[in-house]
Amino acid sequence: MGLTKLGWNAERDAQFAPYLAKGFVPARVAVEDKHFYRVWTAEAELSAQITGKSMHEARSDHSQLPKVGDWVAIKLVPNEEKAVIHAILPRTTQITRKTTGRNTAAQILAANIETVFLVTAADPSFNAARLERMLVMGHESGARPVVILNKIDLCDDLDAKLAEATAAAGDALVLPVCAITGRGMKKLAALIKPGDTVAFIGTSGVGKSSLINQLCGEELQATLEVREADAKGRHTTSWREMIFLPAGGVVIDTPGMREFHLWGVTEGAKETFPEIEALALRCHFTNCAHTKEKNCAVLAALADGTLPRERYDSFIKIQSEGSYLREAKKRAHWQNPRKGDRIAHRVFNKGG
Repeated sequence: MGLTKLGWNAERDAQFAPYLAKGFVPARVAVEDKHFYRVWTAEAELSAQITGKSMHEARSDHSQLPKVGDWVAIKLVPNEEKAVIHAILPRTTQITRKTTGRNTAAQILAANIETVFLVTAADPSFNAARLERMLVMGHESGARPVVILNKIDLCDDLDAKLAEATAAAGDALVLPVCAITGRGMKKLAALIKPGDTVAFIGTSGVGKSSLINQLCGEELQATLEVREADAKGRHTTSWREMIFLPAGGVVIDTPGMREFHLWGVTEGAKETFPEIEALALRCHFTNCAHTKEKNCAVLAALADGTLPRERYDSFIKIQSEGSYLREAKKRAHWQNPRKGDRIAHRVFNKGG
Protein backbone atom coordinates (compact mmCIF):
# COMPACT_ATOMS: atom_id res chain seq x y z
CA MET A 1 0.00 0.00 0.00
CA GLY A 2 1.59 3.29 -1.09
CA LEU A 3 1.97 6.09 1.43
CA THR A 4 -0.06 8.45 -0.78
CA LYS A 5 -3.09 6.19 -0.30
CA LEU A 6 -2.66 6.71 3.42
CA GLY A 7 -2.59 10.50 3.01
CA TRP A 8 1.13 11.15 2.56
CA ASN A 9 1.90 14.36 0.66
CA ALA A 10 4.69 16.79 -0.19
CA GLU A 11 4.33 18.59 3.16
CA ARG A 12 4.84 15.34 5.05
CA ASP A 13 7.79 14.55 2.81
CA ALA A 14 9.49 17.80 3.83
CA GLN A 15 8.69 17.28 7.53
CA PHE A 16 10.14 13.79 7.46
CA ALA A 17 13.41 14.68 5.74
CA PRO A 18 15.46 15.00 8.98
CA TYR A 19 14.24 11.59 10.17
CA LEU A 20 14.92 9.98 6.80
CA ALA A 21 18.52 11.15 7.04
CA LYS A 22 18.83 9.25 10.34
CA GLY A 23 17.50 6.02 8.87
CA PHE A 24 13.94 6.20 10.18
CA VAL A 25 10.94 4.90 8.21
CA PRO A 26 7.63 6.82 7.87
CA ALA A 27 4.49 5.08 9.12
CA ARG A 28 0.94 5.88 10.16
CA VAL A 29 -0.73 4.77 13.37
CA ALA A 30 -3.72 2.56 12.53
CA VAL A 31 -4.71 1.11 15.92
CA GLU A 32 -4.10 2.33 19.46
CA ASP A 33 -4.52 -0.08 22.37
CA LYS A 34 -3.12 1.60 25.49
CA HIS A 35 0.63 1.86 24.76
CA PHE A 36 0.66 -0.76 22.00
CA TYR A 37 0.09 0.21 18.38
CA ARG A 38 -0.39 -1.14 14.87
CA VAL A 39 1.28 1.01 12.21
CA TRP A 40 1.19 1.01 8.42
CA THR A 41 4.27 1.62 6.32
CA ALA A 42 4.43 1.68 2.53
CA GLU A 43 5.14 -2.06 2.56
CA ALA A 44 3.75 -3.67 5.72
CA GLU A 45 1.59 -3.58 8.84
CA LEU A 46 3.65 -3.82 12.03
CA SER A 47 3.27 -3.97 15.80
CA ALA A 48 4.89 -0.97 17.46
CA GLN A 49 5.74 0.53 20.81
CA ILE A 50 7.15 3.89 21.84
CA THR A 51 10.53 4.41 23.44
CA GLY A 52 10.95 4.58 27.19
CA LYS A 53 12.10 8.19 26.83
CA SER A 54 8.90 9.12 24.99
CA MET A 55 6.81 7.36 27.61
CA HIS A 56 8.51 9.34 30.36
CA GLU A 57 8.13 12.68 28.58
CA ALA A 58 4.43 12.04 28.00
CA ARG A 59 3.63 11.37 31.67
CA SER A 60 2.46 14.95 32.21
CA ASP A 61 1.02 15.45 28.72
CA HIS A 62 -0.62 12.46 27.05
CA SER A 63 -1.07 14.43 23.82
CA GLN A 64 2.60 13.64 23.18
CA LEU A 65 1.71 9.96 22.80
CA PRO A 66 0.92 8.61 19.31
CA LYS A 67 -2.76 8.65 18.36
CA VAL A 68 -4.67 6.98 15.56
CA GLY A 69 -4.01 8.94 12.37
CA ASP A 70 -0.59 10.19 13.48
CA TRP A 71 2.35 10.08 11.13
CA VAL A 72 5.38 8.73 12.99
CA ALA A 73 9.05 8.01 12.50
CA ILE A 74 9.88 4.38 13.30
CA LYS A 75 12.88 2.08 13.54
CA LEU A 76 12.31 -1.42 12.24
CA VAL A 77 13.19 -4.34 14.52
CA PRO A 78 15.46 -6.65 12.47
CA ASN A 79 13.93 -9.99 11.43
CA GLU A 80 10.62 -9.23 13.18
CA GLU A 81 7.33 -7.61 12.19
CA LYS A 82 7.84 -5.02 14.90
CA ALA A 83 8.92 -1.40 15.12
CA VAL A 84 9.76 1.28 17.67
CA ILE A 85 8.14 4.74 17.40
CA HIS A 86 10.69 7.50 17.93
CA ALA A 87 8.85 10.68 16.89
CA ILE A 88 5.46 12.10 15.86
CA LEU A 89 5.16 14.48 12.92
CA PRO A 90 3.18 17.72 13.50
CA ARG A 91 -0.59 17.20 13.44
CA THR A 92 -2.60 19.22 10.95
CA THR A 93 -5.92 18.54 12.71
CA GLN A 94 -7.04 16.66 15.79
CA ILE A 95 -10.37 15.79 17.43
CA THR A 96 -10.03 16.41 21.15
CA ARG A 97 -12.38 16.05 24.10
CA LYS A 98 -12.06 16.51 27.86
CA THR A 99 -11.57 13.15 29.50
CA THR A 100 -13.88 11.82 32.20
CA GLY A 101 -10.97 10.41 34.23
CA ARG A 102 -8.79 12.35 36.66
CA ASN A 103 -5.27 11.59 35.40
CA THR A 104 -5.41 13.48 32.12
CA ALA A 105 -7.20 16.61 30.98
CA ALA A 106 -7.55 16.10 27.25
CA GLN A 107 -7.99 13.07 25.02
CA ILE A 108 -7.17 13.08 21.31
CA LEU A 109 -9.62 10.84 19.47
CA ALA A 110 -8.08 11.09 15.99
CA ALA A 111 -5.39 13.06 14.18
CA ASN A 112 -4.72 14.37 10.68
CA ILE A 113 -8.23 14.10 9.28
CA GLU A 114 -9.86 16.10 6.50
CA THR A 115 -13.52 15.51 7.39
CA VAL A 116 -15.24 14.54 10.62
CA PHE A 117 -18.65 12.92 10.23
CA LEU A 118 -20.90 13.70 13.20
CA VAL A 119 -23.36 10.83 13.26
CA THR A 120 -26.78 11.18 14.86
CA ALA A 121 -29.91 9.07 14.39
CA ALA A 122 -33.34 10.15 13.12
CA ASP A 123 -35.01 8.17 15.89
CA PRO A 124 -36.13 9.00 19.48
CA SER A 125 -32.48 9.37 20.53
CA PHE A 126 -32.02 12.55 18.39
CA ASN A 127 -30.94 15.50 20.53
CA ALA A 128 -30.28 18.92 18.98
CA ALA A 129 -28.25 20.22 21.94
CA ARG A 130 -25.95 17.19 21.80
CA LEU A 131 -25.52 17.68 18.06
CA GLU A 132 -24.51 21.30 18.67
CA ARG A 133 -21.83 20.12 21.12
CA MET A 134 -20.58 17.62 18.56
CA LEU A 135 -20.37 20.42 16.00
CA VAL A 136 -18.30 22.60 18.33
CA MET A 137 -15.91 19.67 18.79
CA GLY A 138 -15.84 19.12 15.04
CA HIS A 139 -15.11 22.75 14.20
CA GLU A 140 -12.43 22.97 16.91
CA SER A 141 -10.63 20.01 15.34
CA GLY A 142 -9.75 22.04 12.24
CA ALA A 143 -11.38 19.45 9.98
CA ARG A 144 -14.57 19.90 7.95
CA PRO A 145 -17.60 18.81 10.00
CA VAL A 146 -20.48 17.04 8.21
CA VAL A 147 -23.65 15.94 10.00
CA ILE A 148 -24.86 12.45 9.11
CA LEU A 149 -28.53 11.92 9.95
CA ASN A 150 -28.65 8.12 9.96
CA LYS A 151 -31.55 5.67 10.38
CA ILE A 152 -33.96 7.77 8.35
CA ASP A 153 -35.99 4.61 7.79
CA LEU A 154 -37.07 4.87 11.44
CA CYS A 155 -38.36 8.44 11.09
CA ASP A 156 -42.09 9.12 10.56
CA ASP A 157 -41.56 12.75 9.50
CA LEU A 158 -38.18 13.02 7.80
CA ASP A 159 -38.72 16.60 6.60
CA ALA A 160 -39.32 17.79 10.16
CA LYS A 161 -36.33 15.88 11.55
CA LEU A 162 -34.10 17.11 8.74
CA ALA A 163 -35.19 20.69 9.42
CA GLU A 164 -34.38 20.23 13.11
CA ALA A 165 -30.94 18.86 12.35
CA THR A 166 -30.27 21.61 9.80
CA ALA A 167 -31.25 24.30 12.31
CA ALA A 168 -28.76 22.86 14.81
CA ALA A 169 -25.97 22.40 12.24
CA GLY A 170 -25.33 26.05 11.44
CA ASP A 171 -23.52 26.20 8.11
CA ALA A 172 -22.42 22.54 8.19
CA LEU A 173 -23.73 20.11 5.58
CA VAL A 174 -26.46 17.72 6.77
CA LEU A 175 -26.74 14.43 4.90
CA PRO A 176 -29.68 12.04 5.52
CA VAL A 177 -28.73 8.39 5.07
CA CYS A 178 -29.75 4.86 5.96
CA ALA A 179 -26.97 2.34 6.50
CA ILE A 180 -29.45 -0.55 6.28
CA THR A 181 -31.15 0.31 2.96
CA GLY A 182 -28.16 2.16 1.47
CA ARG A 183 -30.13 5.33 0.87
CA GLY A 184 -27.81 8.36 0.72
CA MET A 185 -24.65 6.20 0.89
CA LYS A 186 -23.44 7.22 -2.59
CA LYS A 187 -23.49 10.87 -1.52
CA LEU A 188 -21.62 9.98 1.66
CA ALA A 189 -18.99 7.98 -0.24
CA ALA A 190 -18.52 10.90 -2.68
CA LEU A 191 -17.38 13.08 0.25
CA ILE A 192 -14.37 10.81 0.80
CA LYS A 193 -11.65 11.36 -1.80
CA PRO A 194 -8.66 9.05 -2.41
CA GLY A 195 -5.95 9.98 0.07
CA ASP A 196 -8.43 11.66 2.44
CA THR A 197 -8.80 10.62 6.06
CA VAL A 198 -12.20 10.91 7.71
CA ALA A 199 -13.48 10.12 11.19
CA PHE A 200 -16.88 9.05 12.47
CA ILE A 201 -17.94 10.17 15.94
CA GLY A 202 -21.24 9.86 17.77
CA THR A 203 -22.96 8.16 20.66
CA SER A 204 -23.40 4.40 20.86
CA GLY A 205 -26.20 3.04 18.72
CA VAL A 206 -26.32 5.73 16.03
CA GLY A 207 -24.94 3.32 13.42
CA LYS A 208 -21.32 4.37 12.87
CA SER A 209 -20.14 0.79 12.39
CA SER A 210 -22.99 0.02 9.98
CA LEU A 211 -22.07 3.07 7.90
CA ILE A 212 -18.44 1.98 7.73
CA ASN A 213 -19.48 -1.54 6.73
CA GLN A 214 -21.51 -0.05 3.87
CA LEU A 215 -18.55 2.04 2.72
CA CYS A 216 -16.27 -1.00 2.84
CA GLY A 217 -18.75 -3.27 1.10
CA GLU A 218 -18.31 -5.96 3.74
CA GLU A 219 -18.90 -6.68 7.42
CA LEU A 220 -15.74 -5.29 9.01
CA GLN A 221 -17.23 -3.68 12.10
CA ALA A 222 -19.32 -5.55 14.65
CA THR A 223 -22.82 -4.14 15.21
CA LEU A 224 -25.33 -4.56 18.01
CA GLU A 225 -29.06 -3.98 18.11
CA VAL A 226 -30.35 -0.83 19.79
CA ARG A 227 -32.66 -1.23 22.78
CA GLU A 228 -36.23 -0.48 21.71
CA ALA A 229 -37.19 0.94 25.11
CA ASP A 230 -34.92 3.99 24.97
CA ALA A 231 -33.24 3.83 21.52
CA LYS A 232 -29.84 3.59 23.20
CA GLY A 233 -27.05 1.50 21.80
CA ARG A 234 -24.17 -0.49 23.21
CA HIS A 235 -20.48 -0.07 22.51
CA THR A 236 -19.18 -2.19 19.64
CA THR A 237 -15.87 -0.37 19.11
CA SER A 238 -13.52 -0.55 22.10
CA TRP A 239 -10.59 1.32 20.58
CA ARG A 240 -9.91 3.77 17.79
CA GLU A 241 -8.83 2.13 14.55
CA MET A 242 -8.08 3.13 10.99
CA ILE A 243 -9.69 1.33 8.03
CA PHE A 244 -8.60 1.55 4.40
CA LEU A 245 -11.53 1.89 1.97
CA PRO A 246 -11.54 -0.05 -1.32
CA ALA A 247 -12.38 3.10 -3.30
CA GLY A 248 -9.58 5.05 -1.65
CA GLY A 249 -9.52 7.09 1.50
CA VAL A 250 -9.08 6.13 5.13
CA VAL A 251 -11.75 5.93 7.84
CA ILE A 252 -11.12 6.29 11.56
CA ASP A 253 -13.82 4.76 13.73
CA THR A 254 -14.11 5.85 17.35
CA PRO A 255 -15.90 4.33 20.35
CA GLY A 256 -19.41 5.58 21.02
CA MET A 257 -19.42 8.43 23.53
CA ARG A 258 -22.13 8.87 26.15
CA GLU A 259 -21.28 12.55 26.65
CA PHE A 260 -19.33 15.09 24.63
CA HIS A 261 -17.06 16.89 27.10
CA LEU A 262 -15.63 19.84 25.20
CA TRP A 263 -11.96 20.68 25.57
CA GLY A 264 -11.87 23.82 23.43
CA VAL A 265 -14.57 26.44 22.83
CA THR A 266 -13.24 29.28 20.66
CA GLU A 267 -13.89 29.46 16.93
CA GLY A 268 -15.93 26.27 17.12
CA ALA A 269 -18.81 27.98 18.92
CA LYS A 270 -18.82 30.85 16.41
CA GLU A 271 -19.04 28.44 13.49
CA THR A 272 -21.70 26.30 15.18
CA PHE A 273 -23.88 29.32 15.96
CA PRO A 274 -23.30 31.62 12.96
CA GLU A 275 -26.59 33.48 13.44
CA ILE A 276 -25.60 34.47 16.98
CA GLU A 277 -22.13 35.49 15.83
CA ALA A 278 -23.75 37.75 13.21
CA LEU A 279 -26.04 39.31 15.84
CA ALA A 280 -23.11 39.85 18.20
CA LEU A 281 -21.51 42.23 15.70
CA ARG A 282 -24.38 44.66 16.40
CA CYS A 283 -24.02 44.58 20.19
CA HIS A 284 -23.09 47.89 21.87
CA PHE A 285 -20.19 46.33 23.80
CA THR A 286 -17.48 44.44 21.90
CA ASN A 287 -17.02 42.05 24.84
CA CYS A 288 -20.75 41.51 25.32
CA ALA A 289 -21.56 38.22 27.07
CA HIS A 290 -25.17 38.32 25.81
CA THR A 291 -26.63 37.67 29.25
CA LYS A 292 -27.64 40.99 30.85
CA GLU A 293 -25.85 43.78 28.99
CA LYS A 294 -27.72 46.80 27.66
CA ASN A 295 -28.15 47.23 23.91
CA CYS A 296 -27.35 43.57 23.29
CA ALA A 297 -28.50 42.53 19.82
CA VAL A 298 -28.56 38.85 20.82
CA LEU A 299 -30.91 39.48 23.76
CA ALA A 300 -33.05 41.71 21.55
CA ALA A 301 -33.40 38.91 18.99
CA LEU A 302 -34.26 36.51 21.78
CA ALA A 303 -36.94 38.87 23.08
CA ASP A 304 -38.62 39.39 19.70
CA GLY A 305 -38.54 35.68 18.88
CA THR A 306 -36.19 35.79 15.89
CA LEU A 307 -33.60 33.81 17.91
CA PRO A 308 -35.04 30.55 19.30
CA ARG A 309 -34.70 30.10 23.05
CA GLU A 310 -33.21 26.59 22.59
CA ARG A 311 -30.38 27.90 20.40
CA TYR A 312 -29.64 30.74 22.81
CA ASP A 313 -29.60 28.46 25.88
CA SER A 314 -27.29 25.98 24.18
CA PHE A 315 -24.93 28.76 23.06
CA ILE A 316 -24.72 30.32 26.53
CA LYS A 317 -24.12 26.95 28.19
CA ILE A 318 -21.29 26.09 25.80
CA GLN A 319 -19.72 29.55 26.15
CA SER A 320 -19.89 29.37 29.95
CA GLU A 321 -18.29 25.93 29.93
CA GLY A 322 -15.50 27.18 27.70
CA SER A 323 -14.85 30.27 29.82
CA TYR A 324 -14.70 28.26 33.03
CA LEU A 325 -12.30 25.73 31.56
CA ARG A 326 -9.99 28.44 30.18
CA GLU A 327 -9.80 30.15 33.56
CA ALA A 328 -9.19 26.85 35.33
CA LYS A 329 -6.34 26.06 32.96
CA LYS A 330 -4.79 29.50 33.49
CA ARG A 331 -4.88 29.11 37.28
CA ALA A 332 -3.48 25.61 37.09
CA HIS A 333 -0.60 26.56 34.78
CA TRP A 334 0.24 29.50 37.01
CA GLN A 335 0.45 27.18 40.02
CA ASN A 336 2.38 24.41 38.27
CA PRO A 337 3.10 24.69 34.52
CA ARG A 338 4.21 21.05 34.19
CA LYS A 339 1.04 19.63 35.76
CA GLY A 340 -1.27 22.39 34.66
CA ASP A 341 -3.52 20.35 32.41
CA ARG A 342 -4.17 17.69 35.04
CA ILE A 343 -4.87 20.27 37.74
CA ALA A 344 -7.14 22.17 35.36
CA HIS A 345 -9.15 19.02 34.85
CA ARG A 346 -9.59 18.53 38.62
CA VAL A 347 -10.51 22.16 39.20
CA PHE A 348 -13.00 22.07 36.37
CA ASN A 349 -14.71 18.91 37.65
CA LYS A 350 -14.87 20.26 41.18
CA GLY A 351 -16.44 23.50 40.05
CA GLY A 352 -18.64 22.03 37.32
